[in-house]
Amino acid sequence: MPYPRAVIFDLDNTLHSLIAARLTAISTVAAWLNDATGDLPYLFLHNDKPTMVEDVLTRYLTDTDNLAALTASGWLYHTLERSCITPFPSIPDLLTELHQNSVRLAVITNSDPREAHLRLELLGLSAYFETVVTPETFGIKKPDPAVYQKTLDLLGVSAADTIMIGDRLDRDVTPAREAGMRAVHAAYGTFEKGEPGAAPSPKDLRKILLSQ
Repeated sequence: MPYPRAVIFDLDNTLHSLIAARLTAISTVAAWLNDATGDLPYLFLHNDKPTMVEDVLTRYLTDTDNLAALTASGWLYHTLERSCITPFPSIPDLLTELHQNSVRLAVITNSDPREAHLRLELLGLSAYFETVVTPETFGIKKPDPAVYQKTLDLLGVSAADTIMIGDRLDRDVTPAREAGMRAVHAAYGTFEKGEPGAAPSPKDLRKILLSQ
């Protein structure tokens, strides 16, 4: 079976479950704060910007007259989140196989550079990727199709020879296709309904990648 010339991955909820890490962290912080009502996880899940955990903690602790616990709560959350960041099963094996067969590997993420590189280090996957594209790389971010074209140019590969894998149809799959790439929906990392041909689990990626 022929390997693609290049494969580009989204980071969060494609290489690992950031959703699971965050839910574990915020649920543990809630238990530490004796949140028997579940208000803190509820606020976290319904926040427009869930990455801004300090905003959620500030709101919750202000409402419960416990703002003095903000610093400790924030430290505990981030420590727990990072300790829970592990790759999806079969992802390291897939990356090893692709790397050994000279497939060019890259990441495109909307995370800030520091967090993106930290997560890849925590995942033990940094060495596989020759480039990590963040919003600061080109001054644009997903879902702008231009970020995909610029990444192809950076890798020196064509869209026809490249596959994009990501959990978001709107940010990863559709714009990659608009740039002329084949794209695989990583349905295992999202609550979205998987489109036809989506990968229902990480172990299905290999078969899908080598199917054409």
